[in-house]
Amino acid sequence: MDSLSKRSRFLRWCLFVAPVLAAGAGLCPVTAAAQTSADLPCTFNQPRPRFPRIPIWAYAGAYQDSSLISPRRCVGSFQGPLPDSVVLRPRTVTVRFLRDRIAEADPNFGGYRIYRVTVTPDTSRMVLIRRFSRQVGDERTWNFSVVDTSSGDSLPLRCNGNVVNDSVVTFVDPDSIGRYVKVCRRRVPPNDPMGACASPGDSVLILIPPPGPHDGFSTWYSITYEQRNTSLDAGYEDMFVPDTTGVIAPCGDPNDPATCPNLNNKCYNMTAVEVEPTGGPTPNLQRVGVVPNPYRAREAWDQPGAHEVHFINLPQKALIKVYTVSGDLIVELQHNDKIRDFERWDLKNQDGRDIASGIYMYRIEADQFQFQDRFIVIR
Repeated sequence: MDSLSKRSRFLRWCLFVAPVLAAGAGLCPVTAAAQTSADLPCTFNQPRPRFPRIPIWAYAGAYQDSSLISPRRCVGSFQGPLPDSVVLRPRTVTVRFLRDRIAEADPNFGGYRIYRVTVTPDTSRMVLIRRFSRQVGDERTWNFSVVDTSSGDSLPLRCNGNVVNDSVVTFVDPDSIGRYVKVCRRRVPPNDPMGACASPGDSVLILIPPPGPHDGFSTWYSITYEQRNTSLDAGYEDMFVPDTTGVIAPCGDPNDPATCPNLNNKCYNMTAVEVEPTGGPTPNLQRVGVVPNPYRAREAWDQPGAHEVHFINLPQKALIKVYTVSGDLIVELQHNDKIRDFERWDLKNQDGRDIASGIYMYRIEADQFQFQDRFIVIR
């Protein structure tokens, strides 16, 4: 089987099969009601795994609620969950996920890790962009309440002795702190990036922040549990949660959990739909453009079998008209979006047929203002 076929089967499993299997295993379902900041009950038909699937959602724009990170400790509200608000901040995506009390009470729990990928939901290309860590020395990354294990099975979330409402964590990308990378302070030979560390204790961990989300690109997010460090050699790795119940696939050896699939994987805990970051609407029509120009049959954001260009830097409301150089109208596009500053076009005319290679004119109409220019399509 070629690599493309394998990848296609993997993505289909990730997007369609895994959620069905998770529901059949009695894991907490992802529902619309879970998108609020309230503490949500979960019921399970089968014995609950210690580290279940993590419900996660993503939205374009910067949403705010009681769980946003702030300089003070324990950002949850003592009176109850606060109402949502939205800020039309350029090139931002809001990621939310539901904390799990039983998982956080486990001694192996080291925190949560947020990953991001663009264009296709390929987990092998995901980049770590944020850690909410309970590791020793990482207290600055955990501004939330802590599970109270002394209160029996209820496991309330407490801060300074008070119960707080911060079961839903809100993270606004690109408010990223990145990933830790081990490097040498001194190398042998000096200034050689491939050289060995000068001494066994000469390595340090540095923080590598990733860039923010790419404007106009389809983006997916995933979240995993982090393994609690048990030694001085800090690994900061994803936790291995063996699937002993066969939710994903049977174990290689029923008597050896190490041969089981990992339930704590990026595919299993990924957003169901993609989001698109944007620069935000602009009233200046002279900034409007077409990307890419020229279009050369295949671009980075094209989905398999699809082709498209983006009209960018648009105002909130605009009418887009595309013409041939002889003046024939090909298509009209209506744009009305408070957050996104771009509009897609699939390079098809009003009848749904692909346009040919050539030079095309486009006209943008917004209020009483108009702007026009040209772009090139090369098939």
